[in-house]
Amino acid sequence: MEPKKWKDTIDPFKIEFKNFKLIKVLGYPHARNDVFYVKGVYKNKNVYAYIKYCTVKDTNLLKEISFLTNKKIPNRPKVIEYDQDGRYIVTLAIRGERLSTILRENPKLSSLSYLETYGEKLASIHKLDIDCDLVDDRVFFNLPSKEYCIEYNLKEFRDYLEKNKPSIINKCFVNGDMHYANILWRNEEICAILDYELAGISNKEFDIAWCIINRPSQQFMNSKIEMDVFLKGYSKINDFDYDLVIYYMALIYLHFYKIGYKDEGYRGYVYNWLKENCK
Repeated sequence: MEPKKWKDTIDPFKIEFKNFKLIKVLGYPHARNDVFYVKGVYKNKNVYAYIKYCTVKDTNLLKEISFLTNKKIPNRPKVIEYDQDGRYIVTLAIRGERLSTILRENPKLSSLSYLETYGEKLASIHKLDIDCDLVDDRVFFNLPSKEYCIEYNLKEFRDYLEKNKPSIINKCFVNGDMHYANILWRNEEICAILDYELAGISNKEFDIAWCIINRPSQQFMNSKIEMDVFLKGYSKINDFDYDLVIYYMALIYLHFYKIGYKDEGYRGYVYNWLKENCK
């Protein structure tokens, strides 16, 4: 089930669709742009779908459409309509559940039974030979400002990361945002990867780190054994530099410390993780 409305959005009923008829908005997934989970009609059949409407200036929906229609890329949603100017895209919904939902509804189930498969899938994405551009720069690729780190008592970790910047970057094709909320599971297998907005050629180890950090309110991927099981799955298909993964996890955690600051438990977890790994 997708979230209820949590921010101001455009009115999707005002979009002039060509082949799709919108009947009802069922949910509002968390996303940078305006995204709607909807019921509608396509080719005279009732369908469930997602509408993404571009509201963030640096978004290139036409680039995402090129990935979603690339037959080399597995588990991608089917595009049923899009605007030639890249204003919106409609994809058919795929039946499946997010890992967070599966674990919440099955409290006796361990995340470990899923994480090895998750790591394998990311590694297989990184092995794809896709002709595309470099990804655009993201704030998470760079160190937060000194002022930010002083304000949040993170300066020692920033200093450590600045002194130990990697001398190499291992590049490959990346999804760019393949964290747990963009993955659907069915029968313990990944059945859909939902978002290719940030895809392109980029930093392999950063992309791994982006998947295995613990996010605010996330109830798994908060132990070393979970990370190790994920990386074990990844290593079945692709190689990686462990030290670089830890470096980029620390870099991302510097940014996420502020995002999850109001959660005392999360704040403490991130600070302790940084203390343990930035030495």
